[in-house]
Amino acid sequence: MFKWFGKKKTEEKIEKPVNIVKDLLNADLETIWQIEDKNHFLIAIDGWLSRKCQFGEDIEKLSDAEKVIYFNGQLEAEVNNGGFSQYFFNSSGNFAYKAVDSLTAVGASQVAEILNKALYTIGVHLPEGWTERQELLNQVLTEDMEEKLSEIDSEFYKYPDNLEELNYGFIIANKTQFTETTQSP
Repeated sequence: MFKWFGKKKTEEKIEKPVNIVKDLLNADLETIWQIEDKNHFLIAIDGWLSRKCQFGEDIEKLSDAEKVIYFNGQLEAEVNNGGFSQYFFNSSGNFAYKAVDSLTAVGASQVAEILNKALYTIGVHLPEGWTERQELLNQVLTEDMEEKLSEIDSEFYKYPDNLEELNYGFIIANKTQFTETTQSP
C-alpha cells in the first residue's frame, strides 16, 4: 500500500501528499508495522492511536506505552501548528502534565524541560478539563506571557531531542503494548 513513499512522482504532485497523509492517518495496525519510513510510521501510529482513544476522549483504551506516544504526538503536532498557547488551549492540553512524563519516558529530557518551562510561564496549575482550562487561560494569559511562550516555542522548534528517533525507538521496544485490543478500566 505504501511502497511508493519516498519516490519522486512527476504526475499527481498535488494529490499524492494529501492522499499519503489520509492513508497514513487511517491505516490499520497491521499495515502500520509494515511502514519503513519512520516519519510515515509515526504519522500512522498517531492516527491509529487517536482513533483508538477517540481523540483523547477515552484515553483509558490505550496501554501505558500507547499513552506515552499519544501524549508526545499531540504535543508535537499542536506546538508545531500553533505553539504552546495553542497546545494549552486545545483538548490536547488536557494531557500537558502527563506529557512531561511521557517525553521523559522516551528519553526526550530536554523537550520535557521546555514543556515544564512553558507550564511554569503560565504561573498557575492548568486543569485537565478543557473548558476549565480555557476559562483560566483567558483570565491569566497576558501579552507578556504570550511573548515568553513564543520564545519557548522557538526553543522547541530547535528539536534539542530527536523526537522522531526517540518515539520510534520507544514504540519498537514496546511493540507488544501496541495492540488492537483496548485496556480494561
